[in-house]
Amino acid sequence: MSSYLITTEATSDYPVSIKEKDFAIIPMSYSVCGEDYDGDARKLTPKEFYDACRNAKTKEDLPTTAMVTAYTAKEFFTPYLEKGFDIIHVGFSSQLSGTFDQICAAAKELREEFPDRRITVVDSKAACFVEGLIAYYALRARENGATYDECVSLVEKLSNQSCGFFTIEDINHLCRTGRVTKAEAFIGATLHIKPILHINSEGKLIPVTKAISKKRAMRGVIELAKKKMLPPEQQKLVGIGHADAYEDAVALEKAVKEELGVENTVIFDVGSVIGSHVGAGMLAVVLLCSDRNI
Repeated sequence: MSSYLITTEATSDYPVSIKEKDFAIIPMSYSVCGEDYDGDARKLTPKEFYDACRNAKTKEDLPTTAMVTAYTAKEFFTPYLEKGFDIIHVGFSSQLSGTFDQICAAAKELREEFPDRRITVVDSKAACFVEGLIAYYALRARENGATYDECVSLVEKLSNQSCGFFTIEDINHLCRTGRVTKAEAFIGATLHIKPILHINSEGKLIPVTKAISKKRAMRGVIELAKKKMLPPEQQKLVGIGHADAYEDAVALEKAVKEELGVENTVIFDVGSVIGSHVGAGMLAVVLLCSDRNI
């Protein structure tokens, strides 16, 4: 058993293809088409979820998500603390959800109940596999013998150096969920405009630029990654994310390898929690960057 456990939330979209030891993910619930899913025992496959998003006919059919509560977090962490684990939690951006504050509240109570255990909650200032990538590097550091304090320091550092650039396919989804106006959605759909977005150094989601057509948007994502990335030899893993757009993700991965000079990549599914906000067709590149300033 490792001396400490690394945890994160379902918002990290951690690739199921990567099998990790002493690593745990807090499930998160969501609803779509009037049905509730707890994100753990009862959940939809990515294909089922995005088909439901595409087929939503009313506002009530649209997906919604629920943050992790302090009670849920305590229930999740307690068995590990009882087994003797200390915990480093890589948290969903505090600027995007109240989940971070809830987990901090749970950690405060648990420190009192388990005074011999250490619990550190770090704001990743990120979402999706940008959050997950931080956990990935923390896991590799632990494998290489990093102490608890060294791993915490690394996670805090990477919260400013893990970056993701992504484009959204369905601007009408943003309209249906209230993130753009009907006029903006109409113009965007008519002109085939694809926004390119990024989570900044404060952990806020911001638009970077726009492209006309998916192909140009994918090119824009690669150019931003190329501009901001740390040297290829420092990239232990580069993530290519997709929301039920696997063929596009394969093409994006090929371009990333050829143009960014990286070898180790993983294609991951954008899960239902993040997918509720971005809709089907989203594509992303996630890697280490010099900083998050654009």
